[in-house]
Amino acid sequence: MKILIGGDDETAFRLARILMEDHSVVLICSEETKDSIPDQLDVDKVIGNVTSWDILMQAGANKAALFVACTPSDERNLVACVSAKRAGARRATCFLLRRDVRSTEKDAEALGRQLGIDTVILPAERLAREILRIVTVPGALEVEAFEGGQVRLVRRAVEEDTLIAQGTLKEVGIPAGVVLVMARRGEEAFIPNGSTHLQPGDQITAMGNMGGINRLIYKWLRPASARGRARRATVIGGGLVGFDVAKGLGDAGWEVKVVDADRARCEEISPLLPKALVLHFDGTNLDRLQEEDVGESSVLIAVTSNDEKNLMVSLLAKHLGVPRIVTRADKSSNERLFEKVGIDVVRSARGAAISSVARGIVASQTDLMAELEHGDVVVLRLEVPAHRPPTSLSKMRAPVFAIIGAILREGKVIIPHGDDEVAGGDRLLVFTKREDEDTARHYFQRFEL
Repeated sequence: MKILIGGDDETAFRLARILMEDHSVVLICSEETKDSIPDQLDVDKVIGNVTSWDILMQAGANKAALFVACTPSDERNLVACVSAKRAGARRATCFLLRRDVRSTEKDAEALGRQLGIDTVILPAERLAREILRIVTVPGALEVEAFEGGQVRLVRRAVEEDTLIAQGTLKEVGIPAGVVLVMARRGEEAFIPNGSTHLQPGDQITAMGNMGGINRLIYKWLRPASARGRARRATVIGGGLVGFDVAKGLGDAGWEVKVVDADRARCEEISPLLPKALVLHFDGTNLDRLQEEDVGESSVLIAVTSNDEKNLMVSLLAKHLGVPRIVTRADKSSNERLFEKVGIDVVRSARGAAISSVARGIVASQTDLMAELEHGDVVVLRLEVPAHRPPTSLSKMRAPVFAIIGAILREGKVIIPHGDDEVAGGDRLLVFTKREDEDTARHYFQRFEL
């Protein structure tokens, strides 16, 4: 597939890096930023204005299956997408930074339709939705949904005084409707079994139906000390992401405080957040954080536009005893670094937007359903060949790190256990490491089970 990317910052470079392995990618960037293009990008480059008809034609817009405009200018992105579509690009995706807190992606999509743009993405709104999805699940580090929400995935740390840490999995049991697809202890990742004794500090990833996942979270993974804990959130940063997160949590019944160092911004958003308390001070001011009892929050969400400030605020919150920290890190080099210093959840606006574009491209061509842990593990949807005879799961041993999280059969979802069978025509949701993806696909689709 020929893909054109118009942009000259890290967003464009990261998207190009993801897509260049499987597609023919052309990057259009300005004269001023051409020297900042990473050397490892194996893509064609066209230097010039992304809104220029001549530049678009030089880049091959008339033959492009997809054009993505992701410059820092909303106006340039809109004009570039309209021009690319008129030049012959089959689809156009437009990134909008969205300056107005009152506008939404739904509004932007309506504008896109009027202009003939196929997809409009607001990175800030995508990030806010991702943060809300994680924060509203107690203790979650990662949350995904498949098959219209019939299958859920959650990653969570094992805490002290939880049922799941009281013995081996065979002894403590696991609720019906759940499969533990991975456990991580330090740098070691493994598939749990009945003899596994999970320890506080381990991380586990589970797939299952909504009822099973809820039982796992609230009975097996919730410490006694967390029961009855008030849902209090402190949001540091009242920008677009912080505003959307505060509004979403307030609407969900949380007690919310929003902190921003810009008085004008506080005055702008305060009337729009009737269910939140908006406070004007610098979030790195430890004395003010203590005065406002931030340490009593059940979660702190640091989402300013400055990675270093977000890290500082997060470390102060940990010092104050906040049990759960969610931090924004827009520089790709910072995402893993922040996790290594103890931040619970690290996300970026760029990452959320790029993931949505890449997943949209991949979903129409392959079986990749989700990428997790910065792409180290994936969820695949694989179809078992129709001629395969029914085979018990207990007899299936994939030669690599791979486990079936759900079986989709005739419109029904089966969360499997050892006595269940896989039959020809079934579709499987398979959880596997990225490095084992091809082998797992061959095993479940092409080899004899």
